[in-house]
Amino acid sequence: MSYEFDLPMPPSINGYRACVRNRLITSKRGRDYFVAVQSVMDELKLSGEMIEKPVMISLIIHPRTRAKFDVSNYLKAYEDALVKCGFLEDDHWIEYSGIKKGEVIKGGLLKLRISV
Repeated sequence: MSYEFDLPMPPSINGYRACVRNRLITSKRGRDYFVAVQSVMDELKLSGEMIEKPVMISLIIHPRTRAKFDVSNYLKAYEDALVKCGFLEDDHWIEYSGIKKGEVIKGGLLKLRISV
C-alpha cells in the first residue's frame, strides 16, 4: 500500500519546542502545526489509519525562502503530527528512502510518498 500527499511546512525544531519552568513542551507554533496537519489528514480521510508497521518515506521539502536550512530541523514536527492525527501508531516505524530539498514554494510544503 502506498500514500502520496502534501503537508504544510512544519516549524523548525528551534520553534517547535519551548522550555517552560524547566520542562520541554510543544510550543504554540508546534500545536498550531498539529491542527493544520490534522485538518489535511481529515480531508484526505487518513486520520486514524493507525499504521503499526514499518513505513518507508520519500520526502521533498519545499522551503518558504531561499535561505539555507538543515533538513533535519524540520523532521520531528511532521513525524509527531502524523502520530498525533492517528496516521501512524508511533514515529519509530518511520524509515527514509530519501530526503530532498525542492524549489521554493510560498509558505513552504512537504511532499510525502509513503510505502507500507
